[in-house]
Amino acid sequence: MITKEKFGNYEKYEIAKGDLAVTVTTLGATCISIKFKGKELALTHKTADEYLNGDGFIGAIVGRYANRIKDAKFTLNGKEYILPANEGKNQLHGGPNAFDKRTFKAEEIGDNAVKFTYFSPDGENGYPGNLTAVFTYTVENNAFKIDFEGDTDADTVYAPTTHLYFNLAGGGSILDHEARVLADEYVAVDDESIPTEIKPVDEYFDFRKTRKIKSFIDHSYVLNKSEGDKVCEVSYDGVKMTLEADAPGVQFYTGKFLSGEYKAFEGFAFEPGLYPNSPNRDDFPNATLKAGEHYHKYARFSFESI
Repeated sequence: MITKEKFGNYEKYEIAKGDLAVTVTTLGATCISIKFKGKELALTHKTADEYLNGDGFIGAIVGRYANRIKDAKFTLNGKEYILPANEGKNQLHGGPNAFDKRTFKAEEIGDNAVKFTYFSPDGENGYPGNLTAVFTYTVENNAFKIDFEGDTDADTVYAPTTHLYFNLAGGGSILDHEARVLADEYVAVDDESIPTEIKPVDEYFDFRKTRKIKSFIDHSYVLNKSEGDKVCEVSYDGVKMTLEADAPGVQFYTGKFLSGEYKAFEGFAFEPGLYPNSPNRDDFPNATLKAGEHYHKYARFSFESI
């Protein structure tokens, strides 16, 4: 069942089925609530203005390119593109006033899905090509799926993701949540969080066996696909969440720099996508969406009582 309401100057849609209710809004195609058996599992804001004025990307779709681009520039087809920087000299999550601040067009699909569409014109935030970005939330069988799609009329860089933050206890620290990440390697970074090399996971970064989250992590993991598209599992307080995605990597962030309404380590994020700075690294998965090609990736979050 889908219920539509006003959300400030935007609209919000609650998609409910079984024990799961997911609420999404036309502002940033943002997920503003995830309730499983009535318990809120996502970090949320109460008003549209808080999302519009906030800087933590809480619950939003981020893009065109999720994660960091070194020196806010890349070269594509022999041409250099200069992007607006919004994290020091680098660009993060598509830049200032990117997808997370834009108004999307919403369309209800049946009784359990909402499709969001945004037209990003050539040159917006420095990116080439007129791009139509489409993100669809579908709720089914105590899970919700996000389909990430896109089409462009000129070669561009495109790799969006979701920036959901979770807290399976419904509040407080997440440092005792138990996590498993299916990755043998991670992307080491410098002091600006720009990749230096891919390294085997050591004791600090190894989550191949379930263990408690005990420290700061904000790194991309190279998924080993040992269990198909399963990316990770996290459990706490009687709830288990499983993420499946067809991306090559996932950014695992334990929320050290949360501020304002939420304090450090009060939420964790798993952001499936490419590795940081992929547009400038020939040895990383390709970040180019060519004219006439259709982009389609997915992420599926499922929940169960344990």
